[in-house]
Amino acid sequence: MVKNVILGGLVCSCCLLFNQQSAIANQQSEMPNIVVILADDMGWGDVGYHGFDDIHTPNIDRLAKSGTWFEQGYVTASVCGPSRAGIISGVYQQRFGFYGNGEKFIVPLDQPTIAERLKARGYTTGMLGKWHVGHEKDELPIARGFDFYYGAVTGSHDYFKSSTNPNEKKRALMPIRRNGEIEPPIQERGENLTRIYGEEAAGFIERNKDKPFFLYLSHNAVHYPWQASEEDIKRLKKLKVHHEDRRYFAAMVLALDDSVGQVFQCLEKNNLTENTLFVFLTDNGTPRGHGIAKPQPHRKRGTTTMSSPGPFNGFKGDVYEGGVRVPFLMSWPGTIPAGKKYPHPVSSLDIAATAIGISSGSDLTQSLHLDGVNLIPYLTGKNVGRPHEVLYWRRGDDYGIRKGDWKLLWNDSKDGTGTERIELFNLKDDPGEWKDLSNALPERAQMLKNLFDEWDSAQPESMAGHGGPRNRNREFGNGHRESVIECNGKVN
Repeated sequence: MVKNVILGGLVCSCCLLFNQQSAIANQQSEMPNIVVILADDMGWGDVGYHGFDDIHTPNIDRLAKSGTWFEQGYVTASVCGPSRAGIISGVYQQRFGFYGNGEKFIVPLDQPTIAERLKARGYTTGMLGKWHVGHEKDELPIARGFDFYYGAVTGSHDYFKSSTNPNEKKRALMPIRRNGEIEPPIQERGENLTRIYGEEAAGFIERNKDKPFFLYLSHNAVHYPWQASEEDIKRLKKLKVHHEDRRYFAAMVLALDDSVGQVFQCLEKNNLTENTLFVFLTDNGTPRGHGIAKPQPHRKRGTTTMSSPGPFNGFKGDVYEGGVRVPFLMSWPGTIPAGKKYPHPVSSLDIAATAIGISSGSDLTQSLHLDGVNLIPYLTGKNVGRPHEVLYWRRGDDYGIRKGDWKLLWNDSKDGTGTERIELFNLKDDPGEWKDLSNALPERAQMLKNLFDEWDSAQPESMAGHGGPRNRNREFGNGHRESVIECNGKVN
């Protein structure tokens, strides 16, 4: 009798364990894979699917054709570090005082990353490339939710050489690490670092193809240093360009495009494309500095020779469209419509909200205090209207707000683009930001200024410890309103 009871208990325990394991397996089988590829310093005019024929991006273009690309895709900052902090956290990075580049700027340990949130939902998480949002041991990818990491945490890196010296002084030669361990120098592999990242990303997929995974491939490309192989330049010998520097830059883009192809082909080979959300975007717009033989750091509208902001005004470091409006697309065959252009503004903040939404099957945006939205219902037509009515920007003294089709902004003049005036543009009629309407429409300008100040005054000062923006209206909550007319009058 006792034996029967024990045997019955064991059978029940085994059945319970089997049911639990089956439930987990069923849940995981319904969880789509998520791949995010982030390029660096790549402008609106640097992809073929935007209609430019002086660049060659067949794999990125194919990805756009397989999904939906965003006509008005924005990042939350016009430089690398804060933009990436917004992507990895899913909240405006200003909420934790992240306003610029540098080792003092980190994603705080009490701010969950997208990797930590997805790992808690059963995803295997991997990252390759540029981190740029923390430098101490507890701030690095492996400590922030990633099961696998291969890359260098610095802002830029040599594409053909790396050191094995842990105390390397030259930041461009910093060691490449695999899960914290220094790798042999990349010159021994005889390949461009950009393609190496593509190879390693495909390897991560192969190792984890039988379970849900999140892959974040965060490229250094096409950030300075300007380095391209002779082979890649020769591949583009028939490309018609207005300047030879553009061909050289296009060769760097070609290596990036190859890496996108490496990842996409691996998904295809393993029949994973219809169960994978694939996101491609860049961290900010075209850099102002151009020139291979004769570097010229202060390009202006219409004079670029390498990266291109397309029809837009401004560059990396500006809140003008050329600094924050970027190539941005999503592909998920069978779920997201193919070959479509989505017309309404979206934000890089939406990546985290979308990933978490499809991983959980529910909208957790508000409960997790995310600033983005799950874009899938908008792309499939379930939700109509705009995902965002208002978008904000603040980096140093530069700031901006977009409400509907109206955009108010301020840019400093030290780099040769900004006017240090509060400017107002109607992006529907004037996406190139040619005509400032702040004088013609002072009431609208003031309304947007007040709306921005309400948001901006609630943000903390810089975590780097050097105070905050000089032009922040810190007394907004006490009733102080800064007049657009008066501010602009001081500049005139």
